[in-house]
Amino acid sequence: MLLLAVFCSLSAPAWADENTLSGNFLFNVISSSEPHREAIKGLLRGRRGLPSWVRNMVTRGDYVAIASVEVSVDGKPMQLFSACEAGRCADSSIKVLFSADGKRAVLDVRDKKLGGTTLGDPTPAEASVLLKDK
Repeated sequence: MLLLAVFCSLSAPAWADENTLSGNFLFNVISSSEPHREAIKGLLRGRRGLPSWVRNMVTRGDYVAIASVEVSVDGKPMQLFSACEAGRCADSSIKVLFSADGKRAVLDVRDKKLGGTTLGDPTPAEASVLLKDK
């Protein structure tokens, strides 16, 4: 019984614990969490002028991503992801900021060929996190 409890606790996805907003990978979270997936799909649906890897990021994980970090925005914990197009990281990248429950997302896209855009109507505090180091 103890072995089963240990196995179950190790196999739970990181996002299952709301307090674990750091150390997760974007494609895994999008694949495993319906709120995160729906929030991203809502941002990308019908958008033109985005790099193909961004338009397809929900279904294909063919991009480079670093582990998420927890950030505080207006006193609320949020999850920040960074990713880029494989082989073109200097030229095409994104930052995605999710609410702790994954239901709200804002996205900043920077692409050397297509330009930059921010999706999701970020608050000024959210925008400052997305645009930091840009």
